[in-house]
Amino acid sequence: MAVSLSSAAALPDSSGRLPIDEAPLRPIHVVAAAAVLGGAVLDGYVLGIVGPALRLADAELDLSALSQGLIASSALIGVFFGGMFFGNLADRYGRKPVFGWNLFAFVVLSLLQVFVQDVWQLVALRLALGLAIGVEYAVGSSVLAEFSRRRDRGVLLGCFSVGWQTGFTVAFMIGSFYDGDNWRLLLASSVVPALITFMLRLTLPETPMWLKARGREAEARAVVDKHFGPEYGIPHVDLNPRHASVAELFTAKQWRLTLYSGLFWFCQVGPFFAIFTFMAPVLASLDLDGSLAVDLSLNAIQIAGAIAGVLMLHWMSRRGFVIWTFSIILATFLALGLFPQAPTGLVIALFAVYMFIGPAANNIEFVYPPEIFDTHLRATGIGFSAAFSRVSAAGVTWLLPWLLERLGFSATLILMAGFPLLGLVLSVLWAPETKHKHLT
Repeated sequence: MAVSLSSAAALPDSSGRLPIDEAPLRPIHVVAAAAVLGGAVLDGYVLGIVGPALRLADAELDLSALSQGLIASSALIGVFFGGMFFGNLADRYGRKPVFGWNLFAFVVLSLLQVFVQDVWQLVALRLALGLAIGVEYAVGSSVLAEFSRRRDRGVLLGCFSVGWQTGFTVAFMIGSFYDGDNWRLLLASSVVPALITFMLRLTLPETPMWLKARGREAEARAVVDKHFGPEYGIPHVDLNPRHASVAELFTAKQWRLTLYSGLFWFCQVGPFFAIFTFMAPVLASLDLDGSLAVDLSLNAIQIAGAIAGVLMLHWMSRRGFVIWTFSIILATFLALGLFPQAPTGLVIALFAVYMFIGPAANNIEFVYPPEIFDTHLRATGIGFSAAFSRVSAAGVTWLLPWLLERLGFSATLILMAGFPLLGLVLSVLWAPETKHKHLT
């Protein structure tokens, strides 16, 4: 059964102050958006650059299909542990320390890739980078939600996916135009967006909602007065000075929302990461490889899809968004898988549909979880959801080169159609409506 969450109009508190999420645009909104979305660009870049780098590293490292999959999926495995562990730390000890110094780890790990000598060293570093990316998913979206305006929150959180897609596409394009053979330098190039974002985050304060939830009223009031104005207050937050725990995600009141938050994400990203990480062999399976024009066109479609997804979040309900996008992806996978001998023009059109809808659908991954979980549990809940989703992302990415080699593209895509089918059924049964909900 679908769950409806409150989105009633805001009321002033006992002092006549409206909540900070009703405030007009302030500089803090811009700084928070830049600090978080810069991390989204970085995440996409780190995950996107590995595909082009592996093509260059293949000869030196003598990579098998399974070892290519392991290297590509290692960062996704790291996201599992990073989201689960660091999300809970951010609920316990604050968004700012975890969120800020995570970028320093990105800088160091990016540079260490220059010194890689074998497959296992590369797997270890990519795994560590995945831990850092897990922090971005769990804590970044919490920070952005808690600094956002209520009416704009869905669009702003959806821009996380646009930033991610931008970083992923930029990495793909840099890899496509790179004419050198130093794959280590290609991987280490993520240090540039990491440094820029790290400097931005040093200027961001702790979120007043987290401070209030921990009983630190005076500090929360000081942040609000400085960045929003004394005429605004903090929305009602249940005082919860004790440490958040993963067990709270599975109480009688919460368990269904928790499972849905992880499962819909799980169903979206499994096929997505596999197809986008190994774009070259996928295109070869469709007889579309080797054309720069095709590469440029598909990347333009991805960016257009990510932007369209933000507009869809503004116009559509949350339930409608996930139900319709899962339906379209399911139909596209089945058509491509069941009719491999279809005319080339139709195959290109169907694949372009997924290249558009896939990035569009991903926008809600950074909207639903922050709206589903309460403040004292938000980063823990998002971290659990991100971690759960990476089970499918890492597994399918690891196996995709092997599946393509053994089964071919059509049979592989029919298998992957199980993900949007499961997502569609779960969304019809469980998807909550959270649009314009007040964060509590």
